[in-house]
Formats: sequence, C-alpha cells, structure tokens
Amino acid sequence: MFFENIKEAITSIFSNKMRSLLTMLGIIIGISSVIIITTIGGSIQSTLTATLNSMGGNTVSTYVEARYPENEEDWETWVYPTLEADDYVTQEMIDGLIEAYPDEVKGVAASSYLGSGQVKDVADSDNYANVNLNGVTPEMLEYMKLELYAGRNLTDADNVGQKKVCLIADTMAERYFNGENPIGEKLSVTTSDGNIFDLVVVGVYEYNQALFGKVDTSIPEKDRVTEMMIPIQTSFKLQGTEQTGYEYFNILLTPLADVEQATLDITAYFEEVYADNEDFHIYAYNMQSDMGMINTVINVITLAVSGIAAISLIVGGVGVMNIMLVSITERTREIGVRMALGAKRKTIRQQFVIEAIMLCLIGGTIGILLGIGIGALLGQVAGFVIQNMYSEYANYIIMEVHPSGMAITLSLFFSMLTGVFFGYYPANKAAKMEVIDALRYE
Repeated sequence: MFFENIKEAITSIFSNKMRSLLTMLGIIIGISSVIIITTIGGSIQSTLTATLNSMGGNTVSTYVEARYPENEEDWETWVYPTLEADDYVTQEMIDGLIEAYPDEVKGVAASSYLGSGQVKDVADSDNYANVNLNGVTPEMLEYMKLELYAGRNLTDADNVGQKKVCLIADTMAERYFNGENPIGEKLSVTTSDGNIFDLVVVGVYEYNQALFGKVDTSIPEKDRVTEMMIPIQTSFKLQGTEQTGYEYFNILLTPLADVEQATLDITAYFEEVYADNEDFHIYAYNMQSDMGMINTVINVITLAVSGIAAISLIVGGVGVMNIMLVSITERTREIGVRMALGAKRKTIRQQFVIEAIMLCLIGGTIGILLGIGIGALLGQVAGFVIQNMYSEYANYIIMEVHPSGMAITLSLFFSMLTGVFFGYYPANKAAKMEVIDALRYE
C-alpha cells in the first residue's frame, strides 16, 4: 500500500505539471538559496585556509616581548624596558631549538632593514638602480615563496662569515646588466645616509608582484625600487650595531609538524631559555588561531543568512498546503468512493501526506541540483576574475569550491519535514470526510 501511494502521488504530481511546478517554486528557491549560501561560506573557509597555509600557515610567528607587571599597583611605576644585545634571540638559541625538536622545527626566517640605496655604474652614469637593502636569513626565500631565477641562495656560511654577497631581483638584473649574466659581478651601493657598500651578486630571484606590489608604470623603469637581500649578520655588521640576534622572526616548521603542538613546544623552549631574563620573554603564535576566529565569524554569518533564506521554505510550505487543499476538493468523490470500498481513514491520510512529501522532495531535489550548479558557476566566475583581474595573486590563491554535504542532507530532511508539516492538515481533513457527503459532492 505504501509504494502504491508513492506511485499514485507521482502520477498526480505529473498529471498537473505546471501547477505542481509553481507549487514547488518556493521549496526550490529556499533549498537552492541555502545550498548556494553554504557553498559560498564553506568555499571561502576552504580557500582562506588553503591559501594562508600555502603562504605561511606552516610557520610560527615569534617575537621578543616585555614581561608586563602582574599586579595593578606595579603599572604606575612600570616603564617599558630597553632591548639590550643580550635580550635578542640568537642563532645559537635557534640551533638549540632545532636540536631539541628536529621533527618540528626546520629553520628561522628573519630580516633586518638596512636602508634604501642606489647601485651606480661607474662607466655609465645613466645606468643605475634603486634598491632597498634587507638583511635576511637563508630561509627567507622559502618563507616568502620566492623562486631563484639564477645563481644560488644565501647560505648559513654567508651569514656566519658576514660575507658581502647579495641577491637581486630579475627585473633589476635584466635592466642594469643589459641581459648579461650578473652572477659574480660586484655592485657598489650608496645608501641614503652616504655609506658605500661593495657587494657580490650570488643569486637572482624572480620578482613577485603579489609580495612587492604591481610595477608602477608611471615611474620610469630605471627609477623603480627592488629588494636587495644580504646576509642578516652582514646587515648587523654594516649598521655598526652590537646586535646579532633577532627581535621579530618566523620559525619554519617541517611539513608533518602539528602547528599547535609546535607552538606549545617553542613557547616552552624559550620560557626555559629566558627564565633568568626579568625584562623579556618570547611570545609565539600561529595563523591557525587567527583562522579559528575567522571561520567562526564566517560560520555565524552563513548560518544567519541561510536561516533568512530558509524562510522561503515556509512560503513554499504554505503553497503546498494550499494546493493540497485544492487537490482534495477536486478529488472529493474519489475519496468517497475509496472510503465506500473499505479504505480506512489512516490510509486516506497517508495517501495525501505522501503526496505532499513527494511534492516537497521533488522540489527539494531540484533546488539542491540548482544550488550545486549555481555554486559551481560562481566558483568558475571567481576563478576567471582572479586570473584576469588579480593575476599577480593567482599563484597564491587556492580556490576550493564545493557544496556542503551536511547542507544537502539537511535540505532533503527539511524538504520531507515541510511536506509532513504542511501536508498533514489537508490530509487529515480528507480523512475526516463523511462517506455520504463525499459521494454526493459535485
């Protein structure tokens, strides 16, 4: 009997195709809206997570922080302490960290700005290049996701030996050296404060617009500024400072390291190292904690907007109830005949409840397919926009567009629930008909 009722419900729905489609319209709009919104919300989360992970999610950001007073009365006399040479994180400390956690820690990416300057060609005064001098650790290229174009990267030996070597951008190399191989060439850099540094080019990196910004075409090519990288210890030496350690740095983790656990281990390690330092300690954090807050906000917004979109399900449910009442009125004599032939009231009720459920289920299925299709289309549009309007970021943005399996399951469930809820009253009304009145109905 149950399957016969399903077959009869489908026959009834398809016998009035236009009326059934208009009845399902509210359900289709509501379900498709929920699927589209949850797809967008989930895709934003996945894209942000994948993109941030590719751009530094597997790192722990760390810096030297003052120990703040624990008691309120101490705040009145407390003064932020001055960083001394002994307060910085030294390379020896980093080496000790790598030795303590070799399965988690790979290296440290740190930088120190030396200043702006200009490379001048003694033989040709019209040939020059503007640069920003930055002292970096060898891991900085990996941290910044920069690719080597020619030559080699800076090394630990360059750093320890405070060698006067440098990396330059391919855009500067192409123009300043007129297409010739710059590796091994000596550059004389005059800084803005009048110092002159002689450096040897050991490597060329590919200029990345996503990191350094789009090339400003309003500025003549020879006046554009590029980044020149030298060993960080060399930078400290050229600055004439006693500093040899790092204040702000990023710790690179191994691919299989658990970021949260690594952060705890790093914090514990530096707490022990800085146990005797009364003024400073090391603070470490990772992007995953920030992503947790971002994901929470996105989830709340997605749920709120989905709830608003789901209101149309109520409108669709009212439409289902209305069409079922009309259907029952049209089929009053049929109901009377079935009851006269022995059909029980619960059988009549079941017949029309199933018909309402099937109406909502078909509408829900159409809505789900429509929502998935529109979600996929929006993903294609977003990819096209990124590739054509933000091409400099295309290699960093990892698009992940997919519908939510949970949203699809809940949508089907609520479609059926809508059919039961809004179909029960008309079905119950049909079941309560008197046989004589139903047979006499014209």
